[in-house]
Amino acid sequence: MTVDLLPGHGVRLPAPLPELRFGLGEAEVRALLAPHGELLPEGLRSTFVCGCRWALSFPLPGVTVTLCSDELDRLRSVAVCRNPSDGRPACPVGYLGIDLLGWPAHELVAALRAEGLPVPDPVRGTLHHDPLHLYRHPAPRRPTAPGRKPRREGPFSFDAVSFHEGADPATGAIDPAGGAA
Repeated sequence: MTVDLLPGHGVRLPAPLPELRFGLGEAEVRALLAPHGELLPEGLRSTFVCGCRWALSFPLPGVTVTLCSDELDRLRSVAVCRNPSDGRPACPVGYLGIDLLGWPAHELVAALRAEGLPVPDPVRGTLHHDPLHLYRHPAPRRPTAPGRKPRREGPFSFDAVSFHEGADPATGAIDPAGGAA
């Protein structure tokens, strides 16, 4: 079971769930997911996401998937977050064949760079590389002496990714109808 983020196109959910293209409306997304109620026993939940006309979320093993619209009422972004209260092994979240969540950040950055992507170093637990935004949920803070900051950030892994409609990193092409040209 892998959630695949498809640059310039959308998201491929674990089979037999469908692939969802950027540009779909809420009714189309609901219609595509409706036949798979047995795989989505909690159903689709409407949720609030700032700046979105609609947002739907649903759990998969170990993760929560959120689908968000744009101002034109069409699917524009997908967010996948680890769900620590779900005891099942988490679905991998793939991007260009690389599992994005749960691996040490420095290893993930090295793997993305090995694919030829000009990925920046993570800053304060986040990494922005269009069309990806990787981040970690804040860890509990350890007390430090007043006025002192830790010298450097310790090792960490990302536990959430936001993926939006954007250029295919391989071609740079964007299809205005919602996918790679």
